[in-house]
Amino acid sequence: MHVRIFWRLTAASLRTYSSQRLLGWAWWLLDPLALIAVYALVFGDWLNLRAGPEGANYPFFLACALIPWRWYSLATRRGGMGFVTSSTLLNSTLVNRRVVVTSQAAAATVESLLGVGVLLIMMLVYDRPWSPTLLTLAVPLAVMALHILAVSYALAPLMAMLPDLGNAHEVGLRLLFFLTPCLYSLERVPEAFRSWYVALNPLVGIIEGIRRPLYEDLPPLWGALGWSALWGVLLLLVGNWIFKRLSNDAIRML
Repeated sequence: MHVRIFWRLTAASLRTYSSQRLLGWAWWLLDPLALIAVYALVFGDWLNLRAGPEGANYPFFLACALIPWRWYSLATRRGGMGFVTSSTLLNSTLVNRRVVVTSQAAAATVESLLGVGVLLIMMLVYDRPWSPTLLTLAVPLAVMALHILAVSYALAPLMAMLPDLGNAHEVGLRLLFFLTPCLYSLERVPEAFRSWYVALNPLVGIIEGIRRPLYEDLPPLWGALGWSALWGVLLLLVGNWIFKRLSNDAIRML
């Protein structure tokens, strides 16, 4: 029953998104392409990051981080708004609340899948090898999914109770984006602070774990990915606690 409801809610969210936009699903492809182009111009050409450890193939370097980052930001935003966007359903029908929130994050995940097509095309353009190392991508992607669920469960009741939290989430995402090695290489972080940087930023191990197999044909930094996984477990525990504690009150306020 829960699985059937989950798929129906996910499909409904996808239809709603595409029907509200003139170009519909085309935006799922245009958005990541535009992001890569703008950041490649500003940071690659104007700030000359192409000349650093990021390498001359800076657009592909960017794509390996921006596309998973877009998935994370979009899915946590949509998952966090799960109670608000489904308020009528939650107040009129006995439905599993976790299914509602998870379906919103899943819909954002499907929307982000076209970014994978962009990556595949760029791998061909930049002549990147297809090797068994790519199989290691399953681990950082699974850890990213864990983070998305954890943050979504925490935010769903909080955003229903505190509408301004949506704006705070946007600001926090921007700050975390620039504190995460998306536009620059981990090598640019001073070595004296790098260990703390990896340990305290929950997304460093994930972003590096996705970029390294794609861009360098190297496995993830397992130590850094371990920190990200530990953060994911801790966030899920906190998110579940907030969800259980506040969901009833949040839905009554909708």
